[in-house]
Amino acid sequence: MIGIRFSPSVRLRVYVSGIMLVWYGYAVVTAHASVAGRNIILSDNNSSIGKPAATAAVSDTTPAAPSVDSCAGPTALLSVLDRPTISDSVCSVKKNKAFIELGYTYQMETGNEFQTLSTLPQPEIRYGAGHNIELKLFPPNYIHQSLDRVNRTAIRNGYNDAGLGAKYEFGYGEKWGIATDTAVTFASGSRYFSANGTGVTLNGILAYNVNEDIGVGLQIGLSHLFSPAYAAQETMLTMDIVLTDQLNRITGNLQLYAECYSTIDIMRGTGITSFVDAGMQYLLSQNIEIDLEAGHNLTDLPYHNTTYVGFGTGLEF
Repeated sequence: MIGIRFSPSVRLRVYVSGIMLVWYGYAVVTAHASVAGRNIILSDNNSSIGKPAATAAVSDTTPAAPSVDSCAGPTALLSVLDRPTISDSVCSVKKNKAFIELGYTYQMETGNEFQTLSTLPQPEIRYGAGHNIELKLFPPNYIHQSLDRVNRTAIRNGYNDAGLGAKYEFGYGEKWGIATDTAVTFASGSRYFSANGTGVTLNGILAYNVNEDIGVGLQIGLSHLFSPAYAAQETMLTMDIVLTDQLNRITGNLQLYAECYSTIDIMRGTGITSFVDAGMQYLLSQNIEIDLEAGHNLTDLPYHNTTYVGFGTGLEF
């Protein structure tokens, strides 16, 4: 999930290399863990955290029925999509299925300078290769930046780096979901918006369905890249937690979420930077989703503060 959410160095999904520990749980299940591109429903992308978990009756003489797939069903699109959260979903796209995710974000930064960033179309193309494996393509975003400086305004337009990725879903069940995904970006962007080097990221995703409405997702990752802002290599630890509510008692087509996302620069030791965001997703049909989102930095940043709003869509083919 290579979309951009915050400052050019953090938002432009330039994921960087690292390693990550993924855990196994009892009654393993893929739930959606999203929070941008997107939607962390305790299953990185498809396992709807707020979906009813059906179970079959078990008697002393009847063997237990197989676990319910939380990443499937009429409202599974809410679980499988990576957007609009920063965290990815725990669900892999089903075999021979394809997902296209698109969006627009308007970001304002205040502090030492005032700037605005418009980012579109935030494309992510995902394909189910089978055996719980998903392949990803991250085409570049177009970025329009307006930067106010003393007595003048600088306008910059260009593209960020493109990339490739993959996800593996370890299993699914009625409550838990576990997955891992990775992304590699290449120095293919334009002057002001490229990382000027190859970046690699590895994430571990855990999702848990509290009940038929409420889900919780956790994503932890390591990334490594060259930062033009600091003219140095960066190794970042990222932590993301998402809470979702599908509102099944009102309508199964609407899902709300709230997310907290933090980064730690391990190499330079600059401390923790945290952001919060929230939004909603709505199913127009079983194969079409639309969403709204907004976010702001939680950490008080002396050099700049960031606020963003955005909207987008997810399509299943």
